Amino acid sequence: MGGIIVTFETTGGGEMEDRAFVIMQVGAKESPERKRADEIYEFVVVPAVRDAGLQPYRADLDLSPGPITPKMLAELLGARVVIADLTGRNPNVYYELGITHSFVRPLISIADSPKSLPFDAKDERIIELGEYPASGLGYAQGRRASDSLRESLDIVLADGYTSPSPLRDVAANRSVDDLAPKDPVAAEMTQVREALEEIRRNMTPKTSIPPYIREDIETLRAVIHNKLRYFNEEDVQLLIERGSRDQKKWADEIYKEWQSLRLKEEDPWASDSGYSDEPPF
Repeated sequence: MGGIIVTFETTGGGEMEDRAFVIMQVGAKESPERKRADEIYEFVVVPAVRDAGLQPYRADLDLSPGPITPKMLAELLGARVVIADLTGRNPNVYYELGITHSFVRPLISIADSPKSLPFDAKDERIIELGEYPASGLGYAQGRRASDSLRESLDIVLADGYTSPSPLRDVAANRSVDDLAPKDPVAAEMTQVREALEEIRRNMTPKTSIPPYIREDIETLRAVIHNKLRYFNEEDVQLLIERGSRDQKKWADEIYKEWQSLRLKEEDPWASDSGYSDEPPF
């Protein structure tokens, strides 16, 4: 791809909700940054975005007249998804990334390498492009990155997808906490939230046990049940003290049955012993 002259069509017109807003360091004309931006946009972003049924939008390619910043913000907040190339630590890129986080817009981040990201962006999940060579973007490198972007777009554009945001949970908590001292309703909401969090921490997550493991467990329990009269107190206590909640429930039942067996052995005349009414002599 190096050495190819890239031409772009303008992106004016069309519905904003059908667009993917692309954030990237563009650089001056004829600069290495511009060459990289054009190749990443044309050969990585554009094919993947169009395959997803969207139109790519890069603000510097919009030739429509009028104020630049309001137009850029309208496009950013109205786009179906934002694709941010974080390579280069460009201030404009991170300004637009901050707006994307603040308004909880669907976001896909790409970069040459996660090692190049500043500290505050280290938590971003990115599509790694690989180092951009001086000779230009290679076909295999561009194809891999574009395929990865297609997969991410499928996830982000799926029904029910919720955009993660580092600000949303913090902002939600602060809003309730700040109101609590003055607003009884907010104070009650805070108590409910804390109670739910305590319940969540104490809940045992449900797991799905494969059928073959469940069958093995039932077999071992049957063996224990058949040999229960040979168990001593220490054996039964071991069953009760260890294991899951379901295991302990079963062990409690086994303990009661074991006690009943012991009672029968000590008093064969017990009414529920199952022994004959005839004396044992």
